[in-house]
Amino acid sequence: MKTVRPKPLGAGTERLHLTAEEDFVLARIDGNLTVRDLVALTGIAEPRVEQIVSKLASEGAVTLEGYDAPSGYLPEVGSGPSLPDDGETTSLADFAAALGMDPSAFAAGESKKRAAVEAPVHEARVESRSNYPPPATSEFPEAMPEDVPSVLAKVSAADELIELGPGDEAPTDELIELGPADEVSNEEEAAADAEEDEEAVVLKEQDYRKLYEAQFHPLPVDARVGHAKIAHGPDLLALCLDADARVIAAILENPSTGLAHVRLIAFWHRTGVGLEMVTRRQEFLRDLLVERRLLRNPMAGDTVIGRVMASKRLFQTYKIAIDRDVPELTRTKARGYLRKKYQSAPPEERADLVLRTEGRCLIYMTGCAFDAKMTQILCGKPYNSVLFIQNLAKFSATPPALLAHLMKQPFVRKSAPLKKLLLQHPNMPGDVKRQQ
Repeated sequence: MKTVRPKPLGAGTERLHLTAEEDFVLARIDGNLTVRDLVALTGIAEPRVEQIVSKLASEGAVTLEGYDAPSGYLPEVGSGPSLPDDGETTSLADFAAALGMDPSAFAAGESKKRAAVEAPVHEARVESRSNYPPPATSEFPEAMPEDVPSVLAKVSAADELIELGPGDEAPTDELIELGPADEVSNEEEAAADAEEDEEAVVLKEQDYRKLYEAQFHPLPVDARVGHAKIAHGPDLLALCLDADARVIAAILENPSTGLAHVRLIAFWHRTGVGLEMVTRRQEFLRDLLVERRLLRNPMAGDTVIGRVMASKRLFQTYKIAIDRDVPELTRTKARGYLRKKYQSAPPEERADLVLRTEGRCLIYMTGCAFDAKMTQILCGKPYNSVLFIQNLAKFSATPPALLAHLMKQPFVRKSAPLKKLLLQHPNMPGDVKRQQ
């Protein structure tokens, strides 16, 4: 009987006179779980679960598909043998016909009662039996056979009656572990939301382009400037796609202009004058999306790039200098700002840049040197990164003290290629070479 799958028939529990434990087992029968699954789910002993399922089958609450009971089999709970199950419930009219009485007297009343009782019972059976395991975001269904407080009270009463073994767990839904297919990570949800938002933004920008081409593009420049000063809503967003710098200046004077309009201008506008007008206001430059779109705009000039780079720290400037989404001309200018900032940055910030990039930044530091404070900070740390040691060995301005510190590292002593590469550096101290 372990592999038998009991299937609920939707009978009302109020006429079955079930105990709290039996009602607890019946509430978890959904037609997909075997008797073995019910044992694992409820935490009740297997003989007791089989006994309860047999009683429910005899009382017409469930049907046992694929299970043939032995002849003369009677459930151990004191109930009589089950009636043959033909998929329907025996009516009073059928009993009357079997006794030789007129069944028509019972047929009308039975049909009304069945229409009033069976329909809600059927809905309650479908809604109240959830699949195992329940989803992580499951909620109580709208239609339930009983009020939620009464169901919870019966479940708690069943928990008190069940005797748990040392290795058993309480039969509550909260302790059921969800499988991998039922778990949705926050990262996946965030990624899906970001994709939907980006698609929505693209569709809106396409709508603004259609509006601009149909309503504003045929107008002369002076008319578009006049509209840009007083427009609002979709009309103002559509005018942000204008290619004339005078229209952009009028949009920035409009009191309704916000970050959404500036982001469109930073992405679509293609004149250096219009982009320079955007960077005049620091509240716009503080927006990361406006800043990123300005840097990726191929028409961003020296003034625009300089204003964006002015507030950047050394490591942030390096990230812009290697960003592949930024045009090559902008990256070249960012490298120039990187060298300038390196010369004036404090030693702690310069040492942090070298450590965080594992020396990759040194390829852009031609003509730069390490001061005493920066060398002291770098010499106070152990190293076991092959890339970091190789980059320092290839940098022509690596100080002798740092090279001697690298030669003392156990990681370098065990690696003959790294040791040879460091010894070839022109700044390697002579006493270190003689000791090798």
